[in-house]
Amino acid sequence: MKNHFKKTIFLSAAACTALAFSLSSCKKTYNAEFSGTSAAVSVEEGTLTDTEANVLPNESTTVESNIGPTVPAANSGSQAQAAVLAATNTAAQSNKVSETTAAETAAPISFQSRDEKVYIMADDVNIRALPETGEVLGKANTGDSFHRTGYSDKWSRIEYNGQTAFISSDYTTTNVVEKKTSEAVSFNTDWEFGGNSKINSGTATLYYAAGSNKKGKTVCVNAGHGTKGGESVKTLCHPDGTAKVTGGSTAAGNTRAAAVSSGTTMSDGTSEAYVNLKVAKALKNILLERGYNVLMIRESEDVQLDNIARTVMANNRSDCHIAIHYDSTTKNKGAFFMSVADGIKGMYPVSTIWQESDRLGANVINGLSANGVKIFGDGSMQMDLTQTSYSKIPSIDLELGDKVSDYSDSTVAVLAKGIADGIDSYYS
Repeated sequence: MKNHFKKTIFLSAAACTALAFSLSSCKKTYNAEFSGTSAAVSVEEGTLTDTEANVLPNESTTVESNIGPTVPAANSGSQAQAAVLAATNTAAQSNKVSETTAAETAAPISFQSRDEKVYIMADDVNIRALPETGEVLGKANTGDSFHRTGYSDKWSRIEYNGQTAFISSDYTTTNVVEKKTSEAVSFNTDWEFGGNSKINSGTATLYYAAGSNKKGKTVCVNAGHGTKGGESVKTLCHPDGTAKVTGGSTAAGNTRAAAVSSGTTMSDGTSEAYVNLKVAKALKNILLERGYNVLMIRESEDVQLDNIARTVMANNRSDCHIAIHYDSTTKNKGAFFMSVADGIKGMYPVSTIWQESDRLGANVINGLSANGVKIFGDGSMQMDLTQTSYSKIPSIDLELGDKVSDYSDSTVAVLAKGIADGIDSYYS
């Protein structure tokens, strides 16, 4: 009897040792299976203490009372795992059902096969990679034509720049529509900040790109100066009426400046306004060739649009604004752009766009430099300008040189190409 009792104790101790090893392995297996998943249970979540880490609460009680029932307890982790996996599979099946239901609900567009030429009846119509919410590949304007290969009552499948694209059928017709190559743009006093303009009876001209490489972007090309009587009229330097923070044609501290100054005079007696316009016209032609629409603020000696009117017009009818200028110095110092002054970066609307304006300027300077144009300093100079203060789109005052700079046809052609290259880089 005594010997039998010792054997029982010995066997029970051995069983306990094996059980502890089994439970430890069970925990490690449990942790390995569920580690990193939403079903993982940490020591803290399981309320296990460091000393209890290898034994689950129920299993500890079982060891003290009877070793026999420990096998089901050891499988409790597997049962939990199975329950979690079952829940996961149920959720996955539910998601799959939802996806299937959504796919079945969204009926595909049925296109009638077509082989015809269609014309666009409106401006700024989106050309998309896919119907409804596809990426906008470009814009179509009145009179643009495309080869249509498929038709539905809502969408037309067309060929665009060598690829399949889609356009709203509402704006298409098989009847010939005369292409709009340009239109006059009048100033609208209801535009934001429009009430601050004092000279705005003139009109600008919006030219539409005609080739198949249309970018869907409009560049405002503003030939600086060229407004008779502009110096005798004063307008607010800032939309909110605060004072300038840097000097320029108007000193820092002033709240009003000339509506449009007359500009400098080149060393040969030619007006800056004339040279600005010469560059602007060359830039217009190359931008149109590259697929950009161009808003030309001025195309003659005079246009009755002050600096505020020009900027507000650009805000509403273009995607970026390039003002062409020459500096009044006599050092042939090279090209640079007027970057946004630190003192106005927190002012509306400058605060919403100044980083993009500076990025546009940097790209244009890089484009000029790559074409061999001399650059002044690092290519920028901080300045508080009326144009900058009122801009809601990327906007720069570009100084292409000064009074002694060359403006021959060949030089102007290089300048125009350099600016266009910079604009390409900005939008690429």
